[in-house]
Amino acid sequence: MTEQQDNGGRHGWVKAIPYAMLAAYALGPLLLIPLVGNPWVMVGFIFAVAIIAGLIDGIAFRPTLSLPLLTGVGFWISKALYFNDGTFIYSIAVTLACAAAVWVGSLVGGSSSRSKAEA
Repeated sequence: MTEQQDNGGRHGWVKAIPYAMLAAYALGPLLLIPLVGNPWVMVGFIFAVAIIAGLIDGIAFRPTLSLPLLTGVGFWISKALYFNDGTFIYSIAVTLACAAAVWVGSLVGGSSSRSKAEA
């Protein structure tokens, strides 16, 4: 039999990217809202988390829709905790921003797949 390499999920520090993103959405506003009175800072934070996590994931892992969908879920958690009901539309926007960042990150990373499987 030939050696079959893993074509599966995240390994090492790459596994922490979704957890860090969810923690940033759950705890970031708790720290930032009292410090800044400007709502545009929070909008920038929300999109910065999505874009940075997407770029890192696209460069280090491979382009998938799992992180962008988790970004939408993370924002829904944040919305339920800190924001009013009118901000639901941001969940769609951060999901699309993260998906675009994952795609750009995969282009910058040089490969469309980090798979180690051989044919």
